[in-house]
Amino acid sequence: MYILQESLFSFEELQILESKEKLPIFFSALDLRPYAKPLKSSSPQGADGHSREGILRALIAAPLEGMDTFASLHNRLKNNLRFRCQCGLDISRSAPSLSTLSRVFSSLTKTGLVKRIFQDFIQLAQEEGGIDGKHQAIDSAAIDAYEKKQPKKRSEQTGNAPIGG
Repeated sequence: MYILQESLFSFEELQILESKEKLPIFFSALDLRPYAKPLKSSSPQGADGHSREGILRALIAAPLEGMDTFASLHNRLKNNLRFRCQCGLDISRSAPSLSTLSRVFSSLTKTGLVKRIFQDFIQLAQEEGGIDGKHQAIDSAAIDAYEKKQPKKRSEQTGNAPIGG
């Protein structure tokens, strides 16, 4: 006989607890202005762009919120005003386009800002006591490869590939 234990919280209460403002708490500890400044266009021409700091926040928040593509990030920014506001983007404007997100990310990688941000976040986490820096973790997640498996060297005696190859 199975007895189902009642939950401590109702489903609605769990949703409220889970949706507590994680991102504002996370972003309140980070000053992204120094990283966003080099991303601004130096050209005086053209329309006012989206806040580079807001886009940077969105790019940082994406993996935290389970988004792994620019398309999913764009859709979330377009359809969720709360998320857009939490990232610091103007909710009275349309969401940044897919190409804008891609262009900013490309600029981040070309200028080396991604590495600098990562190193600064690690240093901040060490200073705050979140990590001690004594241990190293290696991600062993599978990476999909879109190449055909190449056979191992053919046996010199039979000309056939070895077993398991």
